[in-house]
Amino acid sequence: MNLQQLRYVLAVAETRSFTRAAEGLFVVQSALSQQVRKLEDELGVPIFNRTTRSVSLTPAGEALTPLMRQVIAGVDQLAIDAQALRGAVTGRLTVGMMEIPSESLDVAALMATFHARYPDVTVTLRSGGSDLLVQATRERKLDVAIVGSNAARSTDLACEHLFSESLVAVLPVTHPLAKEPAVTLDELAELPFIDFPPGYGLRRETDRGFAAVKRRVAFEVTRVDEVIHFVCQNLGVALLPESVAHSRAQTNPTLVLLPVQNADLRREVHLVAPQTQLQSAATRAFIQCVHEHISHRTEPVR
Repeated sequence: MNLQQLRYVLAVAETRSFTRAAEGLFVVQSALSQQVRKLEDELGVPIFNRTTRSVSLTPAGEALTPLMRQVIAGVDQLAIDAQALRGAVTGRLTVGMMEIPSESLDVAALMATFHARYPDVTVTLRSGGSDLLVQATRERKLDVAIVGSNAARSTDLACEHLFSESLVAVLPVTHPLAKEPAVTLDELAELPFIDFPPGYGLRRETDRGFAAVKRRVAFEVTRVDEVIHFVCQNLGVALLPESVAHSRAQTNPTLVLLPVQNADLRREVHLVAPQTQLQSAATRAFIQCVHEHISHRTEPVR
């Protein structure tokens, strides 16, 4: 029995799939399946029910996986405590990052500062929607993550607000509303929208803004560049953070930016991590770098 086998079992239990577990752990599925089978043979009980269509925990698996989580958590804490005793900042740091353009947060500059101070830390970046990043942090797959407003309900994690930024409407210059000084929610609701998928922080903010007004999201994309391209093709309108929208409009004369009247539309950016006592020295050092980086932003921070 070894820790790798326990981690494999927990990954399969969480994803209910050998394929997805292998992908998430960056291992070959056959190797993962073999190790899980070896652990089952050693324990003398099956952990999973396997069919061609599904994977589920057996009663033995339901009883044993909580113990496996305790073992993994204990080993992880052992490494954290040993690092603290050494006073060293080394090892690995896995950072989750929602899609956030450099105009809002210059991730490359942040990482350059961190690497200059702590060159012995190997950093892995993982991207995705805020909901997925919060869950991955909760499951200790990430050491820290920068996410949207989705973090507000994560009472089991350490969560702090980094900054907020107003959202503005982005329209093609040929649109009839482009000549107006501002738009209303009702006017925007009559137009097809280009937005991020559910689970993304910015989508949560736009959905909140339109809670009392029905709108139609015609296209869901995962990158700001795609949003801009779709707007330029006159496929719909979008809401983007003000700094991002202004930066793109300065180099793209086919875009028009309009404030939204009588609406409190903001993008909220948060940092989430395990509770302080569970954070590694590298995690705490990274959080400190984030604080310094945010304090040096040229845009007003609210």
